[in-house]
Amino acid sequence: MKVSVIVPTYKDVNALELILNALREQTYKNFEVIIAEDDDSQEVKDFVSSYESDYSVKHLTHEDVGNRKAIIMNRALSHAQGEYIVFIDGDTIPFCTFIESHVKLSQPHTVLCGRRVNLGAQVSDDLRSGVVSAKRLESRFFRSYFYITQGETRHYEQGIRLAPNSFLHRFLSSLNHNIHILGSNFSCFKDDIFAINGFDEDIVGGSKDDVDLEWRFMMSGCSLKSCKYCANLFHLHHKRASRKDEIAIANEQMRLNREKRKYICSNGIEKL
Repeated sequence: MKVSVIVPTYKDVNALELILNALREQTYKNFEVIIAEDDDSQEVKDFVSSYESDYSVKHLTHEDVGNRKAIIMNRALSHAQGEYIVFIDGDTIPFCTFIESHVKLSQPHTVLCGRRVNLGAQVSDDLRSGVVSAKRLESRFFRSYFYITQGETRHYEQGIRLAPNSFLHRFLSSLNHNIHILGSNFSCFKDDIFAINGFDEDIVGGSKDDVDLEWRFMMSGCSLKSCKYCANLFHLHHKRASRKDEIAIANEQMRLNREKRKYICSNGIEKL
């Protein structure tokens, strides 16, 4: 099965290089990468054009005139050649079995929902500077416990990897009833996200795209399934800006859409 991995990015070539290097190490090889840049940076263009890899890399851009992530993500979907789509963020580094785990757990009309290890500032800086590699952290995950968990690191347990569909994974999944889409780690069949017309370009505030996708997927008949402890990621530390006002606007727009049961957005991949 051909997979399209969509990576949104904005002014962070260093993190993008870490991601592309991690994707080179994937155990599952039948995939393409689509870099969805909410900008038109010459630095990113130069980097991508010089980057050598054994997998296909597409780079999409548009003018940087505010947060228009949904627009570039829909363009990425329209260019995707894979029948299955895996979404990560531009500051998340996948383990080598990341794509393989998504594929093994994939089911039609099912959205796989993963989580991530939120690294602290020191470990993130070490990754960015090359002091340590993500591959080494992954391979020595338990032995590096005290190093990884230093500082502000959260959710270390999300890096524990179990074999997809193993007894232990099925057992832990049966206990997990609090499943939600996290924009930095989810996947679905291409047909299922096209059925809801992709990302709603009218939901522009507060990075609420994953919340909006969740209720629209479920209203369309899709179910949510956890891929925790299988499809694992490291998340690089960064400061978060307050988006209280933007979130309020986005929440109000979603409320109106839910009341109308409008799960197929009008301003999505297609303009309806």
